[in-house]
Amino acid sequence: MPHDLGTARGPSRYTVPAVFSRRPQPREIDLLHGTGISRRLADAGYSDVELRVSDRRLLITNTNLTDLKEGLAHLLGMILSEVSTQAARERSERAEELDALGLIEEQRLESIRQAAAEIHFD
Repeated sequence: MPHDLGTARGPSRYTVPAVFSRRPQPREIDLLHGTGISRRLADAGYSDVELRVSDRRLLITNTNLTDLKEGLAHLLGMILSEVSTQAARERSERAEELDALGLIEEQRLESIRQAAAEIHFD
């Protein structure tokens, strides 16, 4: 927070850092930095607000405590929850795809083993 916050010379808009409870995963960061989130913020009346992730912090730029108190914090909570849910769903779907590919590969190798076992050099 700016050192002169709350003074006559203090800025009306600034960056507010919020600490994540865990390190965000790369896909979550990609989703947070995506145009869909910017559009959603703009649609809610926060067109100047931007979200950036830095290590374990979400940097909420061009905002202030009043915006956060009057609804931005709630919106960001919903966005973070949805981003986490979407990233988890994508990970699960990818894991299922990899499992299916692994099964296909296992079947292919078994087929080759069986074909090779049928060959005899008499």
